[in-house]
Amino acid sequence: MQDVMVDLETWSTRPGAILRSLGAVFFDPETGQLGDEFYCNINEASCKKLKMHKDESTIEWWAKPDNALANKQLAMDQVPIVDVLNRFATFWRNGRGLWFWSQGANFDEPLLAWAFHAAGIKQPWEFYRAQDTRTAYRMGGFNSHTVKRAGTYHNALDDSKHQVVCVSMAHKKVRGKLV
Repeated sequence: MQDVMVDLETWSTRPGAILRSLGAVFFDPETGQLGDEFYCNINEASCKKLKMHKDESTIEWWAKPDNALANKQLAMDQVPIVDVLNRFATFWRNGRGLWFWSQGANFDEPLLAWAFHAAGIKQPWEFYRAQDTRTAYRMGGFNSHTVKRAGTYHNALDDSKHQVVCVSMAHKKVRGKLV
């Protein structure tokens, strides 16, 4: 497996956002089989040292009652951002990651790339290997909202796993159309 689904939880939707957590899982897009997993909650103060920011609208969004469970989980076992980035880079290299998947071309990948740059750490994926789940869904004529979820919403690893299920289903729809 060389495909890696990545998800972030953040305090902003713009590059330079303070990252709250990083979740990732290796997977096979054709079968949906999952491989090695990565998850870390991130220490906010360590992000501030890199001049990362919060947005008021995102702070308000996280304060909604629906996000209480995710907020509780995000407060546990926080790790400094530089350590998280180094651990993720090791996870990527050890698993021989090649394809960086995320939910949307304009969020997880550019925000994580910005964090690597701010920390002075080389990102482990090539920019041209970024893949977008939403494009896969559209190409397959697939509505990801019809798929029952497991786990906690806004838990980066649970979100990654759900996105794998959806990409695999979209992949099967596209393949079915070609056969």
